[in-house]
Amino acid sequence: MKHSLLAAVLLSLTCLSFTAVPQKSAAAARVDDPFLCLEEIEEPRALAWDRAENDKTLGVLQSDPRNRRFYEEALSILQAKDRISYVSLERRGLSNFSHDQNHVRGIWRRTTLDNYRGQDPHWETILDIDALAVADKKNWVFKGASCLPPEERLCLVQFSDGGKDAMLVREFDRDTKAFVTTGFALPEGKQAVSWVDRHTVLIARDWGEGTLTQVGYPFVLKELKRAQPIVRAREVFRGEPTDAVAAPFVLRDNEGKVHAAGAMRAISFFEQEYVLFGPNGPIKLNLPKKANISGIVSGRLLVTLDEDWILPGSTRFAAGSMISYGLGKWKQDPLRAMPSLVFQPEPRQALSGSRSPRTC
Repeated sequence: MKHSLLAAVLLSLTCLSFTAVPQKSAAAARVDDPFLCLEEIEEPRALAWDRAENDKTLGVLQSDPRNRRFYEEALSILQAKDRISYVSLERRGLSNFSHDQNHVRGIWRRTTLDNYRGQDPHWETILDIDALAVADKKNWVFKGASCLPPEERLCLVQFSDGGKDAMLVREFDRDTKAFVTTGFALPEGKQAVSWVDRHTVLIARDWGEGTLTQVGYPFVLKELKRAQPIVRAREVFRGEPTDAVAAPFVLRDNEGKVHAAGAMRAISFFEQEYVLFGPNGPIKLNLPKKANISGIVSGRLLVTLDEDWILPGSTRFAAGSMISYGLGKWKQDPLRAMPSLVFQPEPRQALSGSRSPRTC
């Protein structure tokens, strides 16, 4: 314990010595931060500091007489064979991402509804992340997949090397169970990507110097076509460096038809703005800053509110409500279309969440 603490102190001092700058430098104010070197998460000194702190914590946990029992109970639950597999209902059946002692990185798989209802469902493997990590010699962590509606055959699969925020994206064919040779392939970076159609995606990512916010996330969106070099992607939206992040969104109905595309601009970690890509340029929607577009259901656009909203004419929607717009009128004039109430919580009620399966 003493040795680990001493190592952490020495590492902090080393950080200071490396970040010291002349008094006249604008960065001088930052040298008072003893953890400045931890900004570079893969830098050897940062990793050594991390290991030292982990060893200290692990020592405290393992010295507790209850530690072994808690560990074995948790391991038994994680490895239990009778756990109910959580599934996502899709056009092609039910899919699941699962971990067990043989697939510690996880396995993406699918089954049928009849199979799932049985005592011992038969699962068909879509993608084995453990096998892929061995083949690629990478520490892959599966970060999810976005499959193109309505067929849901082509998917943009996201991987992280070691679990960091930066991800690599590759196009995957669920029928052939293989990566598409001429498919979309986005190099590692902090990024978000949405399908527009089979040959087009919208991407927010690190495009180079000056394209990340002050907190390190993308704020520039571009459109990329199939087989187009990523350096040729066309810019379609630019937020502000002071934003938290900007990300693309595409609104689809339950048949996969695209009704709108745009950008979600997080102006802080708690507030956001939605911008539609219109024929004459971006259109900022007049929604409150604490509102979330949930998707399209039965010809109506659903929006949830996390703050009270008073419209002209004294129409008021309470925080926690869900409202909707008639899709036809909203598409015709999104700034003048009037919403109607879908749900308003009583004092002892709350809407925990909502999402349309065709919004990506």
